[in-house]
Amino acid sequence: MKNLFPKKDPWRDGLALWIIAGLVFALPLLGSALKGLALDNNIETWLPKDDPEARIYSWYEEHFPNEEHVIVTWEGSALDDPRVLQFERRLEGKVDEDGVRRGGNPYIEKVTSPQDVLQRMTRYGIDSEQAPARLEGVLIGAGGLKVQLTEAGREQQDRVIRRLTDRAREELGLSIRTRESALAWREQIDWDAYEEEEYDSSDSDGEAAEPVVLEIPEHDFEVTWQGIDVASEDAVRFIELASNLRGQETAAEPDGRRLVESCFVAPGSPLAVIVTLSEAGDADKRAAIDTIREAAIASGIEPEKLHLGGRPVTSAALNGAVLKSAWNKDAPLWQFHNRSLILLSGAIGMAFSFMFLRDIRLGLLVVGVSYYATIFGVAIVPISGSPMNMVLIVMPTLLMVLALSGAIHVANYWKHAACEDPETAVQKAVRMARQPCAMASITTAIGLLSLLTSNLTPVRQFGGYSAAGCLVALGMVLYALPALLHLSRPRPPKASQLNPRRWHALGAVLCRYPGVIAGGCAVFFVAASLGLIWFRTETKVVRYFPDESQLVQDYRYLEDNLAHIAPIETVIRFTPEAQQRLRFLERMEVIRAIEDQIRQHPEISGTLSLADFQPVREAPGDDASVRQKIFYNRRSSEAERRIKEEQEGGSAQFLAVSRPHADVGVDNAMLSADGHELWRITAQAAVMSDADYGELTRELDERIRTVLRYHAGADHVVTGAVPLFLRTQQAVLSSLVTSFGLAFVIIGGVMIVVLRNPLAGALSMLPNLFPVGVVFGLLSWSGQRTDIGTMITASVALGIAVDGTLHLLTWFRDGLQQGMSRQRAVMAGLAHCGPAMWQTSAAVGVGLLVLFPSELLLISRFGWLMASLIAGALVADVVLLPALLVGPLGALIERDVVRARPPKAQKRPKVEEPQAIPAPHILAGPRRSMQRSSGAVRDESGNGGEPLL
Repeated sequence: MKNLFPKKDPWRDGLALWIIAGLVFALPLLGSALKGLALDNNIETWLPKDDPEARIYSWYEEHFPNEEHVIVTWEGSALDDPRVLQFERRLEGKVDEDGVRRGGNPYIEKVTSPQDVLQRMTRYGIDSEQAPARLEGVLIGAGGLKVQLTEAGREQQDRVIRRLTDRAREELGLSIRTRESALAWREQIDWDAYEEEEYDSSDSDGEAAEPVVLEIPEHDFEVTWQGIDVASEDAVRFIELASNLRGQETAAEPDGRRLVESCFVAPGSPLAVIVTLSEAGDADKRAAIDTIREAAIASGIEPEKLHLGGRPVTSAALNGAVLKSAWNKDAPLWQFHNRSLILLSGAIGMAFSFMFLRDIRLGLLVVGVSYYATIFGVAIVPISGSPMNMVLIVMPTLLMVLALSGAIHVANYWKHAACEDPETAVQKAVRMARQPCAMASITTAIGLLSLLTSNLTPVRQFGGYSAAGCLVALGMVLYALPALLHLSRPRPPKASQLNPRRWHALGAVLCRYPGVIAGGCAVFFVAASLGLIWFRTETKVVRYFPDESQLVQDYRYLEDNLAHIAPIETVIRFTPEAQQRLRFLERMEVIRAIEDQIRQHPEISGTLSLADFQPVREAPGDDASVRQKIFYNRRSSEAERRIKEEQEGGSAQFLAVSRPHADVGVDNAMLSADGHELWRITAQAAVMSDADYGELTRELDERIRTVLRYHAGADHVVTGAVPLFLRTQQAVLSSLVTSFGLAFVIIGGVMIVVLRNPLAGALSMLPNLFPVGVVFGLLSWSGQRTDIGTMITASVALGIAVDGTLHLLTWFRDGLQQGMSRQRAVMAGLAHCGPAMWQTSAAVGVGLLVLFPSELLLISRFGWLMASLIAGALVADVVLLPALLVGPLGALIERDVVRARPPKAQKRPKVEEPQAIPAPHILAGPRRSMQRSSGAVRDESGNGGEPLL
């Protein structure tokens, strides 16, 4: 590279021009690749296919339909609400005289309301008064606590509400909210608009069934609070408090006038309408959800009372938040902070570059190279055929700051070289930057590549693509930026701008109290790291959004008033031998008993299985007559034939026969057996609670075993969203430990090779461990959970932190080789590389901190956590590392340097401090003789010398 840029091609054009021409030619191609960038944030694809939990879930999906459902509800919805039918008709269309459904939406496959399910139940013999109870916590909710006031209470309703609010907060510790009666909608809607609508109460067999109505008693308002459970102790205590609320004393009521007639629980409102998406709706979830909202509003449902949930809603919200962080087209152009946080992050880095470099032309070159490297690195994703995800979305910011850091270093090298000889400044800058920048890129890439050990697909993709982008940035910094410098020839800086006196002063303070500083840092590190005892992970996608977001508000309403969101799927397996031993109806009662056990768990809002669509039929006892047994056997055989052959009641959703499945793993070989009967039980678990999913899964497993232990040949498996969340949480923790440990070991090995001393290499890693231990320890102390975005920061920060460590070690060793004491070598080293470390840390850290306001907490946490780690790395490199170099680490390095000196150089000469300070760098190879000239370090040719390790 020494004579690369002065060389000419056969047409007398410089090779620098060809480099720039190639970059210009590639830019449209990169832009075209970026246009094809797609988003995929399905958490179920995070685990690899060979993961045990992923294999079980794949086996489950093969046997039971896996459709994308959207849960739709609104405040006040009820079984006799005419808006339900109109909403259903607007999405599904209407069956004409020829039996063809017309007018449906292409994004919608079907719509299922609680009324549809209840009518199906009553046709199969379920009593209409008992049927709604089977759907409670699944499709029918209880809402909040209903409060009916007395006449005295209605006269002062606002005052009663204030008193209830105050007393609930003071006596029960509850922050209650009130809303209008669940029956208020009856007086608010225009009934004439729904008179022509008639409920189609027949299914494919044409048998009509009367609509089921669930009466809700009159009341004046509802009371709720976050995380309400109407069966909890808090609810019982509030009911007692409200019932005993009294007003002023009267002659008739000396204890005070009764203000509350009753406070009670009444299921029936709200209810859930399940919208199943078609293939088109699954492909474009955002458009499908917009269609659902439009149909609801057109049916007379107020937008502020509409609430949506389900996996498609979460996925669409996640994709929208990711795109919004990159480019929010709805925000005005002049509100750039709302238009694109990611671009604003880059703009902040640009501003810091101009401020530090003090030259507009040089700043434009540095920023232009950084942006081009980012575009090139991101374009690798679509070129390789992969989609973007919520982890990869932070990669552009990371590549920007890495490229910006390297470009600032090269610019500083050029500035120092240009002060001496502008004509050869580019070649000298490249020669000086080649090894330090390569070393920094290698260590950062090692930290990124360590993420390939993760079991999570997005993390592995982030590690691989970011490492590739890091190497792209290295190439841009060492080739594109020098080529631009060679062609544009910016004005050289003044020598007075390169004399950092403040760093000498800082070094003097650190050298005066090395033991106190190192001990204080050690105590702080240990105290902060103790917080890792409470280290916790988080993989619930809804938790990536702030509490005030629409998604979180909708989920809270759904879980507090209707049903929990996260499904747990339990599959009960009966072998052929068990099927011979137990009749079909007996097996159904086993399923019913297991379902009852699951439903009673406090974290489960409701369950649904095939048994809910069939009446209870107990098997005749041993003392029953032969006629009773024959009749029961016949009924069991008929029910089995009707359900299995005719798919009565949509039984395919809940009953299947196992088929061979080769990819279930050795531990689950029994799942691959053929001809076993599989019964599915769906349970709804809370996604907004802090419940331990591991404990929940274990408790459900134990409850199921208490039933199945009496039935040989029957076993079970638990799968679904909750076990997948749990397994992903475990993978996040495992990936964090494994990837960081691997990166630490490999980078530690690099340090040992560089310092040529195992003990010195190990001690030099302490400053690199400091920011990770402190920041993650304090994060755990504060109760914050580590999500998938937080996890990737540890290994990345380790690679970045080593950059500053290498620079300071390089200049410290160079000072020792010149005969300085450890103290003076530390001061000189800080003066050499302190400004560059400060500039890059400020530009990178502040740029990342700009991501804090992002609506997607995953991006926000990545930004402020990376900024904290970089700030911690700067403190470790300019405070802790100098203290160690004055002490034991410096002694080890000094001993090696003294041993390597020729005998005639054993006596330490008196060395004056340099006035003009070159930039930090690393150079391997033979050392040239050094001499002092005009306050700068020069070789025999008069050019700036280079330190080496």
